[in-house]
Order: sequence, then structure tokens, then C-alpha cells
Amino acid sequence: MIRRLVLCGAVLIVFATCVAADGILIPGPPERPIPDVPYFTIKYHHVDVAIRDQVATTKIDQVFVNEASREVEATYLFPLPPGSVVRDFAVEADGQRMETQLLEADEAQRIYEDIMRRRRDPALFQYAGNNTYRARIYPIPAGGERRIEITYSELLTQDAGVVQYTYPLSTERFSHELVRETVVNCTIASSDPIASVYSPSHDISLSREGRRDAKVSYEENNTRPDRDLQLYYTVSQDAVGMHLLTHKERGEDGFFMLLAAPSLDMTTDPLPKNVVFVLDRSGSMSGEKIVQARDALTFCVNQLGREDSFEVITFSDHVRSLGDSLQEASPDRVRAARDFIRNIEAAGSTDINSAMELAMERRSEGRPNYIVTLTDGLPTAGVTDLEKILSNVKELREEVDASTRVFVFGVGYDVDTHFLDRMSLDNGGVAAYVRPEESIEAKVSSFYSKISRPMLTDIGVHFDGITTFDLLPRELPDLFYGSQIVALGRYDKRTTGACTVTLSGQTPEGSASFEVETNFPERDISREYIPPLWAARKVGWLLDEIRLNGEKKELVDEIVRLGTEYGILTEYTSFLATEQGELTEDAVARRLTGPGGAMGPAGPLATERMGGYAISQRDNAQAMQKAESVAAQNMYQDAEGNWQRVGNIRNIGQRGFIQQGEQWVDSRLRVGSEEELEPGLRVQAFSEAHFQLSRAFPALNAQLSVAEDMLVLINGHVVQIGAEGDTTLTADQLRMLELPAGDEVGQIPTRPESRLGVGLLDYFGTMLAGVSGGIQKYFG
Repeated sequence: MIRRLVLCGAVLIVFATCVAADGILIPGPPERPIPDVPYFTIKYHHVDVAIRDQVATTKIDQVFVNEASREVEATYLFPLPPGSVVRDFAVEADGQRMETQLLEADEAQRIYEDIMRRRRDPALFQYAGNNTYRARIYPIPAGGERRIEITYSELLTQDAGVVQYTYPLSTERFSHELVRETVVNCTIASSDPIASVYSPSHDISLSREGRRDAKVSYEENNTRPDRDLQLYYTVSQDAVGMHLLTHKERGEDGFFMLLAAPSLDMTTDPLPKNVVFVLDRSGSMSGEKIVQARDALTFCVNQLGREDSFEVITFSDHVRSLGDSLQEASPDRVRAARDFIRNIEAAGSTDINSAMELAMERRSEGRPNYIVTLTDGLPTAGVTDLEKILSNVKELREEVDASTRVFVFGVGYDVDTHFLDRMSLDNGGVAAYVRPEESIEAKVSSFYSKISRPMLTDIGVHFDGITTFDLLPRELPDLFYGSQIVALGRYDKRTTGACTVTLSGQTPEGSASFEVETNFPERDISREYIPPLWAARKVGWLLDEIRLNGEKKELVDEIVRLGTEYGILTEYTSFLATEQGELTEDAVARRLTGPGGAMGPAGPLATERMGGYAISQRDNAQAMQKAESVAAQNMYQDAEGNWQRVGNIRNIGQRGFIQQGEQWVDSRLRVGSEEELEPGLRVQAFSEAHFQLSRAFPALNAQLSVAEDMLVLINGHVVQIGAEGDTTLTADQLRMLELPAGDEVGQIPTRPESRLGVGLLDYFGTMLAGVSGGIQKYFG
């Protein structure tokens, strides 16, 4: 991994514990001014974490290259979050252990403030008020390398069966070039069975080897890691482990996240199931398509359990089936199915209605029924009216088993996404699309592996005594061994306190329910990632409503409101991403009626049905509805299926910040009125007043780190930070902002342990950690 640091020397901050891992490598002062010192380079960044019963040992391995033309001395700074319990902190440079010194918070604060004044970079605000380890590093010769290895241990806290670990990977501020390689590997071993393993920040790879062990990995190449790797795991002795995470501001409706996962006891038999495979063998499926489809279907039948029943149906202008009814998945019948699949040839037109009617007949009661359909085009034979086909399938579903789930794969760009989406959504399933350059076999096989071992179906959830609303997904999916449910919702501010959450459904033994005693608090300002994740899911659902059922003003208004408040990019809020940072209601109107915007014209394409853009539009909405992490925040898929990131929207906790020219504006400031953007207080960047805000209101530090030119809302007051303004804050100004005035102002306040890393827990991309970092002025 190579990272170029924006330093005249280099800065590398290695954070520990809940918010620390990468540190700041600061060059010593030069003997004489040097006009332009090259950037530092980090050759690689490898992290290995071992968690055993809440004790986490983190090992970091990095190599720094001094690309300057002179030898550079360096100081290594490692901020510790408040309340962290770190042991055995050790720094080695080229195999030699360095002496470390623990700086108290006030001394560390002065160092960070001095760096910010010299560098005129606000990024270090997020570390203000933290105790910090310091180590002197031997001089690095010109063109030379220095290998830095960090090892530390920490005790992770457990709250109602939920254990949290954080490793900062934020490098956006201090990496001039893309990072070539970032690798994090984490092993978890627990005396109690592990239920869920979840990251709200990144899309992780997870493997389970038993009930008490898990392996997590994350790898990025040629990117700028811009948020902390946040990891939760839950422990439970129950057959279904359930845990509730909440966030609530006082006096407002709350947010919650429900995690549910089955015990990973592989000796437990999964629910026997019925699976009907329906394959389009029309002429358009000829060539590589039909070859891959046959391979995918073969994989699926090979995964059937002996207690399962199945059928294989193919269709063109007429329908064929393996048998006359559902068949047991005995070795002989599976072998016959493979022979049947091997002989499938593509020819003829497309009668999907007759195929789906036959599939609906091949079901039975008393077990889960799944229909997996693969097609590449529109119906051209038999019933061709799309609404009639949808109506037929839905009516037949209700006749035998209303819980039947229909999963549809659309192949290529000639499919009607609205038609296939509605066929799946109306019948309890989901649709997926395979682009021309993608592998049918890989996509279908990956999906089927996830649903091959059902544990609980027909799931419902009840919250006793608590009024909840806007639960997403609206219909909970079936729960499979090795999978988990991540549901997000809201709860009424008038109903808080103790609650019994009941999850009910069907198991191999019949109806069953699982309970957990939990609490919906009156106030809980931790876990700031929950509201934006919920908002992303709600926006995704609203977009699908418009896409499938037409545009309505109230739906558009809600998308614009949520998108603006949380900084979520959509076709209806693409004004947020314009080059000049337009932030007016007129801009919204233009996006709805005319071309432009990062994701394309909003109005006409909101009903696009076919082609690459239609698939991307659908995938964008679905990605939001399934959001479990903020990794995809403000990313969108273009017409070719490539994921793009928008750089001028940032999310810090629950706040969005939108770039308007050179200035960043708090999204909570209402758009469209210049008067409302008029600041009540102007503060000169990097003046004493700027640092007074940080010291007096540490919860602001994450926001203050966004930029040196910004408009931020503080307790209802618009504050401008920029080139001009007050250089000190008076007692009256502090009172206006409802900040503590008096002797406390300017002091570093004590923060409770539960607020681990206020100003550091930046889940959305403005933290520095992991790093590399850049200070162009030498630290003296």
C-alpha cells in the first residue's frame, strides 16, 4: 500500500482502541527553511486483530519512505480516546523498541492546536482533548525507509451482549494519492456463542467455523479509506440471538436497529423446503448465456438437502418439466435432474406466464416454498400482457401458500426491470440482475448458497408496549443459517422504557417465537450511524415506490427532505452534487424537469424500464433499502454498472455537509433562503475563537474538522468559520451559543467513557486515522 502524505515532513496518526490505530509521524524542524519537501509514502498498511473474550490485541505493520532529499527526524503521535483501556502499548522502528511517553490531554491539545495553526488544516480537531502517546523515531535518511510496528491491547466493553471494536481507517485528509493496499484481518473467539457479526461502516467478509469463532476481513485497493472500521459482535445462548441498538435525542422520536441471527449449530437440521427452478430457454438465451445458466442450475440442485423437494421447469414458446410433480431430492432424482439440465437447448419465443403458472402448481403446504426464475427478455408467446401475468401469479400464490417467495434473475439489458421487480416483490421475494459482462453462474450460485438452509420463515416481530413505525425492510426476510436480519426503524418518543421484543415464525418443529428483554431509552446519543442508515433505507423505499408506481409530490418531498437533512444523494437531490454546489429549491425543480445531475435526469428516467440505466436505477434504490453500512454512502451506479463516489457531500454522525463553492454548509440549514444562511457569528479560522469552540464544545470537533471555511448550526445559531471574523469569543457570545462560559471555557472538559471518542467516531468519511497525514509546516 502506498499513501502519499500531505506533509513537508509526514504525519501519521495511529489510533488505539475504540478509535485508534494509525498515528501521526511528524518530522522534526529543519535546520533551515526548505521550500518543497516531497510527500512521505506508506508502502503498505496491514492490521491483524485478535479478540478473545473482549480482550483485543491489535498489531499494525507499516513502512514509511522518506522521499525528501535530506535526512528527517520524526515524532510519532498516537491519540487515545477518552475512557479507553489500553495495555502493553509498544512502538518498534526497524525492529528496535522506541521509548514512549504518555501526554496528558491538555499538553496533547496544545500540540494539536500548534500543528493546526501552522498547517491551517482543521482535520486534527477530531483528536482534540485526547491523551496521546508520543515516541521519538530515529532519523530517516533521504530516500530511506522506516518500518513502524505497533502492538497494543485493550479491554472491550460489553453492553447487553453487544461488544464493539473500532479501528480507524480514515485517511482522506492525509493521503495525497490513492492507497494501494489496506488489509485488516480480525479473528474473534468467545466463550459464549457468537450470534451476529456486523459492521455499520464497511462491507466486510465474514466466515464462521463454529458457534464461538468468527473471522472478519476487509481489503481495499487503490482507494482512500475515509471512515473507521466499526465492528460489533453479539453473544447469546439462545437459538435466535436478538439484540437492540438505539439512538434518540431527548424529546424526539427515536431510531433503533434490531439484529437477529440463528445459532450456528450445524448439527441442527434446516427446514425441509420446496424449490422450483424456472429457466428461460428461448432463442435469445443461446450461446454463453444458456451454458452459464445450465451450470448455475446444476450447482443449485447439487445443494439440495435430502429432505427437500424440487422441480425443474424450462420454457420457450412451450413449457417442459423434469417431472409431473414435486420430487424428493434423492441421489437418483438429483442425478436425473443434472441429465435433464445438461440437455437444455435455447430456441423459440418466451411464454413466461405458462411457466409461472406451472411453477405455482408445484408447491405443497407445511414447508417453505421457493421459486427461482431466470429470464433474459419480455414475454412474446402465450399471455404477453405484463399486468395480466403479474395478476395471475399473485392470485395463484394466494391459493396454495401465500408465503411462497419468488426470486427472479434478469439477464442482460433487454429485461423489463419494473415487471420483474414487481413479480418478485409482490410475491415475497427479490429480483437481481446480471449484466452482459457478469457471470450468470457466479451470481445465481452465490444467491442460492445463502437461502439453501432456512431456519425461520414467515417472520413477524412485535414490540410489547413500544410504538414503532417505519420498520425497514417492511417485510422481514426468512432467516437462514449463516445469515442475519438487520432491521431499522423508529419509535415514538411517548413510548420508552423496558420492552419485550418477540420474533415469531415457522421452524422445522412448527410455529415458534423468540423473545429478548431490552430497553428503548428516553435519550441515547451514541451510535450516530443508525439515523443515516435508516434514512438511506427509507429513501430507497420511496424511490422504488416512484419507480414502480409513478411519481407523487409527497414522495418526492420526503426524498428531498431526508436527502438534504442527511446528505443522501439521489436523483431528486442531485443538486447537492452540482459543481457549484447549488442548494436551492429552484435547483431541485430543475433536477426534476430537466437533464443534469450526477445520476442523470431525474424526471423522465424515474420510470425507465429497460437498459443499463434502468438496472442501475433499480440497483441504486435496492442498495439503499438493504443498507447495513455507510460504505456506500453517496455512491451510485452509472449506466454501465460502475460505482461512482460523490466527493462534495460529507456525513458526520447525523449531519450532512454540502460544498457550495469553497464553503461547506451544514445541511440542517434550510435551503433556498439567503437570509437563513446569514451567520449570527463569524469566527476567524485557526484563531483563538476557533479553538475556544473546540474546547468549550468538544462534541463539535468532528464538525469543525470538515473545513476551514464552513457554515455550521450550533444550538439554533448559524456560525461562519472562515478567513474573517472574531478572533476571541466573549462571554456574551458563548452564552448566545449556549456554551459553558466562565472558568471552564478554554479547558478540556471531562467526557464520560460511554462517549468513547467524541469527535473521533466519524462514520462517514472525514476522519484521519489509518493514515497518513499531512502537515506541511514542520513541527517544532
